[in-house]
Amino acid sequence: MKFISHQGDDCHTFFRDYLAADRRGLLIGTLGFNDLCLHFPTVLASFDNVDFLFLVEDRPEVSEVLRQAAERNREVLLQRLTGRKVVFQTIEIVADDTANVAGRRAAAACMKPMGDGYTDIFVDASSMSRGVCFPIAKQAHELAKRAGGAHAHVLVAGRTTSAVQAQGMSSDAPQYIHGFQADMGTEDVRTAIKLWIPQLSEGYVVSLSRIQRVLRPEESCPLLPFPSSDPRRADQLLKEFQEPLLNDWDVNLRDIIYAHETDPMDVCETITRIHCSRNDAFRAATRREARTVLSPAGTRIGSVGMLLAALRLELPIMYEESIGYTSDHVAVPPISEAPPEHVWHIWLSPSSPP
Repeated sequence: MKFISHQGDDCHTFFRDYLAADRRGLLIGTLGFNDLCLHFPTVLASFDNVDFLFLVEDRPEVSEVLRQAAERNREVLLQRLTGRKVVFQTIEIVADDTANVAGRRAAAACMKPMGDGYTDIFVDASSMSRGVCFPIAKQAHELAKRAGGAHAHVLVAGRTTSAVQAQGMSSDAPQYIHGFQADMGTEDVRTAIKLWIPQLSEGYVVSLSRIQRVLRPEESCPLLPFPSSDPRRADQLLKEFQEPLLNDWDVNLRDIIYAHETDPMDVCETITRIHCSRNDAFRAATRREARTVLSPAGTRIGSVGMLLAALRLELPIMYEESIGYTSDHVAVPPISEAPPEHVWHIWLSPSSPP
């Protein structure tokens, strides 16, 4: 499967040239506490043939200042999209029995809008959680494969430094993202040799270690961000993860993967190369099946690279959902005046573009 990508100002050029009057687009974003959720809606507000659906992720434990930031962002969106078709849809992330229902609820909420005669679906991953974003992107991708289905696009914007500092509270329950289990857990892969590729990020030692204990992979190839805005970030992560890497995960340091911090295509192509080479080697040398499992846990842009690889290769993704967010802010941070430093558009193109 091929992807058509645009970066930075090329994204704006693409929208200008592509969104002609005969096309009808739907942007599916989220109402987040981070002002990144405002970027692409603001860009696409200049096109009268684009409608907007914003998912409001409802978690049981969120700091009041973060709720206030999200409400501020709602007011800004309504102001910038005055006169446009705008829908806000609340998505329950955790059910009353503490079950993770994020992906299923999001997919159900988007099913009808996606089939409402649109030619293009734009999934804005900038501030959308992985448990919501990934199933929706796959849903749009599957729709694009059908005759007459809307074309699927993924959008993501990122900053080197965020104005809103928040800490996620993990569910402590590793599981596969809705729609990304593949054949894991079936008899077909009972004896498969599993390769685990976790995306290393600050503060995720405990969470990723839980995933490793559940998955019990035979091989682990952690993914580190390099190049990075901080040239020492990869070294600092190696120091933070030293104990699990060398002892619990039994990682050969030569197997560590490096991929660009702000280039999802680099992440995707790196995983694709490793997965395909490994599969070819196992087919030639053994009768046992080989499987690759991904675990995104870092920046949103890098996580989108894992999403692209999973869509292309039908890979399973195991993660832990956040049940809430806390913050040390005492007041809502102002909206950033500067545009995001990193902006990407990826066209999920299973067939030739129109």
